[in-house]
Amino acid sequence: PQPAVSILRLGARRILPRRWSSTAATTTQPPQPAVPVHARYLARTIDVSKFQEHFNMRTQTFERDSVMLTINTEERRGHVVVFNYGAVVFVNVPQQLRDWCLDAFAPFCNDTIPDGFQPVEDYKMNEGEQVEIGFDSVKLPQLDGHNLAVIATVLAQSVALDHYAAKTDAMLEAFTRLNSSVERTGVFSALEKRSLFRLVALNNTLFTDVIAKIGILERSNTAWKYLQYADVWEGLQDEFEIRDRFWKIEFKLNLIQQNSKFFLEVLATDKSNTLEWIIIALISIEIVVMGVEIARGI
Repeated sequence: PQPAVSILRLGARRILPRRWSSTAATTTQPPQPAVPVHARYLARTIDVSKFQEHFNMRTQTFERDSVMLTINTEERRGHVVVFNYGAVVFVNVPQQLRDWCLDAFAPFCNDTIPDGFQPVEDYKMNEGEQVEIGFDSVKLPQLDGHNLAVIATVLAQSVALDHYAAKTDAMLEAFTRLNSSVERTGVFSALEKRSLFRLVALNNTLFTDVIAKIGILERSNTAWKYLQYADVWEGLQDEFEIRDRFWKIEFKLNLIQQNSKFFLEVLATDKSNTLEWIIIALISIEIVVMGVEIARGI
């Protein structure tokens, strides 16, 4: 049987201020078990508008970049946060239910990544007296919607960066092979020219996706509006090395862009030289023809 689901407004990297679990921390209750968080990069984009329409929530409004799906079962209450740049974050959702969700999300994905090649990240949330951020878990004074928004956003960015880092490395390897071929022969073949143009186009696309879509350089609205969540945001960004990984990707993309620019200028110069020789040849032919005509007239 399909679980009961409902969609809540997530906002531009934020969630409505409501508790996502009825087992929120109190001083009189025993410690609750760790809440599992699983992030996955599914596709280049996910159409959140069609996603919302599919679940018959036409009367509700939400921001364009993300939406949260609440899943209620007999055993637990979980959440799925879907980002339009292709990342999905599961909070307190068991494996079997995650598989069901992934199948249900497939119609809304564009350029889906094959299963087994999708970057994943597993994390845990615990209740504690103060914020403690580790490599595999985080302790928070309360597990509320704002903390959930911050954690989901950082994990989504992390798996997205994993995907783009792999694509950038593959591009750099392809460019290295192209460079070695030109170094040996000194010329571009027709196939190498097409490969170069594809690399330039893919490089521009990655720049746009990494900078504009994922929003690495933007601060979470939750951390911006509520100071108490800023430490969690900054701590998780540092723990997952979000900015450092972004700068590495940007450096590699800039390297490819600069070298591609050089090769494109060389190709443009060669084409210009070829056209010049063609013009010279046409002028020479015209001079010869005119000379013959003059000679016949004489």
